[in-house]
Amino acid sequence: MVKMIKINLLPKEIEKKVTLREKKFLLYVIVLSVVGGFLGLCFFKVAQYTRLRKQLTKIDKELVLLGTIIKQVDEIEKSKESLAKNLDVIGSLMGNRLIYPRLLEDLARIVPPKVWVTSLLTKSESDFLTITIEASSLDNYAIADFISKLSETNSFSKVELTRIRSTERKEGEEGEEVIRNFGITCEYRQRS
Repeated sequence: MVKMIKINLLPKEIEKKVTLREKKFLLYVIVLSVVGGFLGLCFFKVAQYTRLRKQLTKIDKELVLLGTIIKQVDEIEKSKESLAKNLDVIGSLMGNRLIYPRLLEDLARIVPPKVWVTSLLTKSESDFLTITIEASSLDNYAIADFISKLSETNSFSKVELTRIRSTERKEGEEGEEVIRNFGITCEYRQRS
């Protein structure tokens, strides 16, 4: 194997200048690469920031639009609930429109001859009426007959005598007559 000998004919000062120039060039390339990289990164970040800013303004506009749509939907929901309540009331009225005539018809069949109704109060519950009856009678047997007839029917339930009070009434030549005022509470369910 042959070895080559390196002969350097350049003076050492020129050689130092060349190596120094190469080192400076390499340093400039490195500095420019770093600065270029930072500038590229900066431009990339600015572009990214601009793009995100545009997306944010677009999303804000959509949010405002969706906010108005949500308000409209809420208003529609409220009106829907109101209409549903109105329909329930109408349905209830339609379903119960004949309950009072049937109640009076049922009571007319049950009231004995010696009993007369002076007051009839009703309170509507979900599927029945709570009834308070104030009545008068000439004797206790008519009251008992009235209560037993109410209890025997399918339409009336939970029949209770709430009070009974006797008052005397003068009636010409026949003498005094005792009138018994009484109260009854019960529940009425319309028969099908």
